[in-house]
Amino acid sequence: MHIPSFLKNFQQSLKKRVGRSDGVTPLVSHDHDVKLIQSLRGKKTPSAKQWARLPELLSTREKRLFGFAGVVFFASLVWFGYGLLLSRMAIVPAVGGRYTEAVVGSPQRINPLFASTNDTDVDLTRLVYSGLLRHNASQELVPDLATTLPEKSEDGLMYTLHLRENAQWHDGEPFTADDVIFTFDTIQDPAINSPLLVSFQGIHVEKLDEFTVRFTLAEPFPAFPSSLTVGVLPEHLWQGISAEQFRLSPKNTQPIGTGPYQFSKLLKDDSGRIVRYELTRVENWYRQSPYIKEFVFAFYNAYAGPGGAIQDLREKKVDGLHFVPYDLRSQVARKHLVLRTLQLPQYTALMFNQSHTSVLEELDVRKMLACSIDKERILRETLDNEGQIIHSPVLPGFPGHDPERKTERCDTGVANETLDETYDRLSIDEYRTQLLDEEIVRYKESLVIASSTPEGEDTAVDNTDDVPEEVLQQMNDAIDTRIDLAQPFYRVDDDKRIVTLTIVTSDTTEYAQAVHLIASMWQELGIVTNISLVPAKDISKQVLKERNYDVLLYGMIVGEDPDQYAFWHSSQVDFPGLNLSQYANRELDTILEDARETVDDDKEVELYQTFQEMLMKDVPAVFLYMPTYTYALSDKVQGFEVSRISHPADRFNSIESWFIKTKKVWNK
Repeated sequence: MHIPSFLKNFQQSLKKRVGRSDGVTPLVSHDHDVKLIQSLRGKKTPSAKQWARLPELLSTREKRLFGFAGVVFFASLVWFGYGLLLSRMAIVPAVGGRYTEAVVGSPQRINPLFASTNDTDVDLTRLVYSGLLRHNASQELVPDLATTLPEKSEDGLMYTLHLRENAQWHDGEPFTADDVIFTFDTIQDPAINSPLLVSFQGIHVEKLDEFTVRFTLAEPFPAFPSSLTVGVLPEHLWQGISAEQFRLSPKNTQPIGTGPYQFSKLLKDDSGRIVRYELTRVENWYRQSPYIKEFVFAFYNAYAGPGGAIQDLREKKVDGLHFVPYDLRSQVARKHLVLRTLQLPQYTALMFNQSHTSVLEELDVRKMLACSIDKERILRETLDNEGQIIHSPVLPGFPGHDPERKTERCDTGVANETLDETYDRLSIDEYRTQLLDEEIVRYKESLVIASSTPEGEDTAVDNTDDVPEEVLQQMNDAIDTRIDLAQPFYRVDDDKRIVTLTIVTSDTTEYAQAVHLIASMWQELGIVTNISLVPAKDISKQVLKERNYDVLLYGMIVGEDPDQYAFWHSSQVDFPGLNLSQYANRELDTILEDARETVDDDKEVELYQTFQEMLMKDVPAVFLYMPTYTYALSDKVQGFEVSRISHPADRFNSIESWFIKTKKVWNK
């Protein structure tokens, strides 16, 4: 049996101390010695002093071995303790962090009374203000500044709401029923000109006590509670401002609300445009305060290119992008980014403005323009089929939607035969001759020179010589630039004017591609189709406000409410109404009024089916497709729980659950 060297050393040491050799037989046994020592010491294990002298018995190699074993033992003990500790702890969200979102556009009025006409304003308003009700992450209507959902009377006319008593404005003032009364009275003031006026016309709002309000409707409107998600204004700050100054008040850009975030600061460029907007979390919010401490919006003029939103997103200067156009997804896709595709009740359509051009007054013309459009090709070439073809503004899942309902496609030849009954054709050569004749007339008129004699008498000189060859050549060269070789022929009206339409749309890649495809389809009908691309941030004030277009290609966000009143009732033809086709049909108005008042689901379906049939008959618009909504978010942001939205700003429905920082806590 092999005896370790340190035991041999220990044995030799003992021999020297007791003077015993290997050849001497002990007087007593070894066990007797051990028992004797134990009886004297009273211990079976070495004392601390004995352990302290152990190194004297060990060799250098043995000391190293013992040291290494000790380190391993201690490390194992620490690791075991750490693992045990982790098993008893959980990682949870912590307050902190800064999130910056890129937005193409700019804020104008961060005020719930006006925000609906500008998506950027809606985003900011959603974070700064609160409504009586709200939609949660599952798109369900739940209480917000109210403590419960409205109590509805048996006749469906009265809605009573009890308000939170612990809500405060960001300046520390308490929220009360007076703020609710002020907000809805202001919306109903025609001088304010709020886009929300139509939703609250004829509705009486009264204060029952400091924290109870009642809404009384003139007619039943089952979807009314969804209107109560609009943000509430603080009476103590706005009550002294006149209607004329309401839109101009600096409070529209430095708001005070009751939402989860409050205004911190803004930054403008040299032109006065807001380029950065910073919010901070409300520490003692009446609901769970958000985890992310600072929420920043960075505003851009464009998605792509130097200094664009996507470049800063890729370089991690921002953490999210409010919307990712389909054609730019490949530029956005990065390991640190998550692209979230959300369901959004929105559709893209062509709106025919009959009051802007006589061409669209003819029903047959509108029908042929509509049936000549290849919707499948547009969806395929603009969005790579990431969307759904539609034939009506009543979208899937809404009352009255019929998946079998389709608009008719027509052969180009058939469409041209129909249009021949209204407009004559003009060949390319005939059109060139017409243009040349007009140029020659203008040229000869320019040669009639009026001059004054020294005596003050006027003398007219009429040059009737033929047009010089070089001038004719210049005229023909200029005409070449005016003739589109893709146009097979032209059409003229009774006054021999070329039939022309202009399509206006936002200057985005998706809409630009779609509108060029539509223009090429209408060229086959002999219609000269011009295109006007307007920056997205200017569409509202430059186009929608004045209804300055023949045809508008536009994306309509329907929202969660199936009510079509705001989009097609004749009372909504003027801005800020959303009847963008200027469509007026008294019979259809009655149908929309009845549909928003009925409490009978079957009746509502029947009314909306009739509504669609009337639209298809009158053709005030061409409904193209329903796109998806894609949102880019850094993977450092956790807690995003939304999958279905009714407006892009609904991506913030679970904002209080977003987090960047984490911490460890004991499991309970």
